[in-house]
Amino acid sequence: MNNKLLPHYIIEFEINEADKSLVNQSIEFAFKQLSWNIVSSSEHKIEGHTSLSLSSWGESIIIDISDTKVIIESKCVGNQLFDWGKNKKNVESLLEQIKLYEQKEFVVNEIPITESSNNDFGAISKKKSSFKDFLQVFIPTKDYFFTPILIFLNVLVFVIMAIDGTNIISPEAEDLIKWGANERSLTLNGELWRLFSCIFIHIGIMHLIMNLYALIFIGSILEPIIGKYKFIIGYLISGFIASTASLWWNTFSLSAGASGAIFGLFGIFLALLTTNYLDKSTRKSMLTYIFIYVGLNLMSGLKEGIDGAAHIGGLVSGFVFGYAFYYGLINKESKEINHWILGIISFLGIACSYLVLQKIPNPIEQYKNEYGEEMNYFDLYEIKMKDFELNENLALEIQNQNASSKEEMINYIENHTLYYWTENLKIVNEIEKFSIPKEALEKNATVKKYVLLRIKQTKLFREKIKSDSDKFDKRIIEINQEIENLIETIVNL
Repeated sequence: MNNKLLPHYIIEFEINEADKSLVNQSIEFAFKQLSWNIVSSSEHKIEGHTSLSLSSWGESIIIDISDTKVIIESKCVGNQLFDWGKNKKNVESLLEQIKLYEQKEFVVNEIPITESSNNDFGAISKKKSSFKDFLQVFIPTKDYFFTPILIFLNVLVFVIMAIDGTNIISPEAEDLIKWGANERSLTLNGELWRLFSCIFIHIGIMHLIMNLYALIFIGSILEPIIGKYKFIIGYLISGFIASTASLWWNTFSLSAGASGAIFGLFGIFLALLTTNYLDKSTRKSMLTYIFIYVGLNLMSGLKEGIDGAAHIGGLVSGFVFGYAFYYGLINKESKEINHWILGIISFLGIACSYLVLQKIPNPIEQYKNEYGEEMNYFDLYEIKMKDFELNENLALEIQNQNASSKEEMINYIENHTLYYWTENLKIVNEIEKFSIPKEALEKNATVKKYVLLRIKQTKLFREKIKSDSDKFDKRIIEINQEIENLIETIVNL
């Protein structure tokens, strides 16, 4: 798994041909002293990993040995676009231990020729080479094609939004919706394109930077492994499913960002790490890193404002895609198999998402023809509250009712008063399914308690009239007090 975009450090030194037979011994001695792990060893090449610690993600150590020189390279395998000198320190620690062995056994004619933090030798070209490698992140190549394009699109959309007046630190909800964020009342009612567009919308510059950092890392590793078409299909369909999961899970949601799609890529990579497709020497350290990275991000998804549902939806779908892609990777020679895999994944991903969307409560649907196509839950909430107020006024008319007989009063209670309170109970039950803020739903829950008390009060009053008894008076007075308390609470909400 050769990722040239991750930081690495190389040093080369000459040896006497007579000392070549002792080089492997000195290196094995050095690994043992440093508690590093050798995963493969031959006469001309030794590969291993540093030990995992708070300061190291188990960097890969590769040593090439020829008759006259030794090349030592330390390179990152985790989420490290900057190593803060870690790889150089690894190489220096290894050389220090080799020197200790030399003092005991032999003397290496150590002549440092060149050292570089990239694959380009020469101290003079070191700085230029570093900048060149940095630019490679944004330049499409044969094996790294769609990742830089996705980076460019995300940045471009963000810049255009900023030029249009969107706040780059904390954008307003209206601006996010304008540019394509995922919002339940709009997405479920004719704007399904938001399930894709929201993948390219970010909620501030820090949100963008964090997602691009993760995309550069996973893209630079994964795209060369699975190929550009599997990569882009995995990204887009995982993102689509993540958006659907967000819509399904969050009652009141305004979601945006590439994190769901990026989690899909991590899911694909995680699936491949559980197979034997990748080199065994890198799987252990990468699995450790992926588990930690995914675990921490899933835990952060429990915080308010973080769309954990999208993260999980992307990760799970990507994990499933990873095994499908694995079958295609071990059958690379069959273009037909790989085309079928891409087609089936695309179809099933979109079809399953569509079925989930049909199960999400969508009260607006039944009102679109009556009130018009352009409607959101806030509009519908206001309409239903006006209906509630009208029903309440009609139900309270009982206070001014003077029926001539007991039967007429009972009939009025059952067919008028109870009818309108029951209608209001239907309204508050319906509002429970609206995608409105938590505070509004909590107020609705209090209003529901009020309606239920009114229904209970009315039924007790009916029984009092039927029995012509005072035994219900105490309970009616208690309920009246509860109603007054709730009314005061509702007014203050």
